[in-house]
Amino acid sequence: MPFAISFIGRHNSGKTTLAAQVAALLKAKGLKVGALKSSKEAGPRLEEGRQDTNLFWREGVEKVAFWGQKEGFLRFHVPEKNDFSFWYFVKRFFPEEDIVICEGFKSLRSLPKIEVVREDLPEEPLYKEGIPGLIAVVGDKKSPYRALPNDPEEIAEFILSIKPRPENNILLVDGRPVGLTRFVARALTETVRGFLRSLRGIKDPKVIELRLKLPEDKG
Repeated sequence: MPFAISFIGRHNSGKTTLAAQVAALLKAKGLKVGALKSSKEAGPRLEEGRQDTNLFWREGVEKVAFWGQKEGFLRFHVPEKNDFSFWYFVKRFFPEEDIVICEGFKSLRSLPKIEVVREDLPEEPLYKEGIPGLIAVVGDKKSPYRALPNDPEEIAEFILSIKPRPENNILLVDGRPVGLTRFVARALTETVRGFLRSLRGIKDPKVIELRLKLPEDKG
């Protein structure tokens, strides 16, 4: 668990500027630094580049979060956009969601896609380019793919019909998702559950999140 410390002060006291500068110095010393901004505002105004969170971002902080009264966001530097980094991100940041609706990512082979076509546009539909992972097309019955009507309810039903069974157990090793067989998943679950029974205050856990940083092998 990381150490956390906060800079506080009156409005225009310079606390955010100072905190961002300190964050940059700590990062320069080789530390992994994140920033979490609390606000009385309902949510972030992402289009305004001069917001406090942007000060941390300009100083090179690699993960910046905003915690408003009703909304928040997480901004971070991403690796090359490929199938591995995409599924790592989904499993890391959406572990409790049943479905993640995306936009774009047309080059990822392992990501199923639905193309929406408008006949009045001058460009050719993307499906003519052989987009990988394309499974259906909305608004063009001439495509070789499953034709869907421009009806949100029917599209939602289609998505539910192809949705696989959820992964109840997720394992990340050095940031990489690792597939679990039913036997291994059950063995890990029962082992961790057994240890938890010996801890005070834990009675009937529903979801267990475990992060272990192993010591270096000195050989």
